Amino acid sequence: MRVAPQTAPGSANGDRPAPPAPKSDVKPPEKHTSLLKASAGVGIALGIATAGSFLLFRLLNRMKVEGLENIPDSHENVLYCPNHSSLLDNFALGVGLYIPRMLFRPEYIPINLADRKNFFGDPSSRRLKDRVLRMLGEYFFKNLRTFPVDRRSAGLEQVDQWVEMLRQNIVIVFPEGTRSRTGEIGRGRAGVGKLIYDARPTVIPVRLIGTDEVLGVGKLIPSFFRTVRIIIGKPLDLSELIDRPLPEDERQRHDLYRAIASRVVEAIRALGDGKPLPMDHPPGAGEFPGELPEDAPPAEA
Repeated sequence: MRVAPQTAPGSANGDRPAPPAPKSDVKPPEKHTSLLKASAGVGIALGIATAGSFLLFRLLNRMKVEGLENIPDSHENVLYCPNHSSLLDNFALGVGLYIPRMLFRPEYIPINLADRKNFFGDPSSRRLKDRVLRMLGEYFFKNLRTFPVDRRSAGLEQVDQWVEMLRQNIVIVFPEGTRSRTGEIGRGRAGVGKLIYDARPTVIPVRLIGTDEVLGVGKLIPSFFRTVRIIIGKPLDLSELIDRPLPEDERQRHDLYRAIASRVVEAIRALGDGKPLPMDHPPGAGEFPGELPEDAPPAEA
């Protein structure tokens, strides 16, 4: 199944071009078309992650995947938006969506936007935990195309550097921005809406059910003999929102980004409840969220 990405913004719609991405000291993950051309570290990390994920989710636990027909053929400008309740969510998605394809075609390895402190350690800390995470981040997670996000940075400016990464890759981002502590799906973050508005990707909602039972917040050791369910939704039609001219007013612009993220979260919730996707009719103006939320980046694992 090939799904065309959303149309890029242009002057015909009265949109302003997206601002250039700011420079960053963190290089985007390198994209490989063959494992033979990739470094040994990529092959080793991918092999360990694949074997470990398969063991955990296919042998020690049970995994059910629904909606495989909704996975796009493209490996560029595809954005997966799952709910988030476990540090293992990224690995569960890799097993359910792209194994074994990415073993033979590494361009299908998704980029994971992940909290720096959870996967790369606090760069200012000398604790043993952070030293170990820094080593794992440099030699393991980095080779798995994980991109560190600093959630302590305020504002939406850092989203700009993700846009070009998304246009050229498959990216996984959690619209809630953090793991759920209650089992409920939280609100969508404005950063996700901005990312979608600027990059115009094919947006795929995904519902993960049961990963919190395997390794939820506060757990250190995974549980076994659980059932993990992955529901892959159809690509979302967000044109009613993303084709709007970008407002000049900062508050209205923020509200538009939040409205886009809220639509995505609604679609994720609908997958879990077995309801039809709420994308068939545009909402009224009164359905837009009115309050200004926190500007924390939309990525944490």
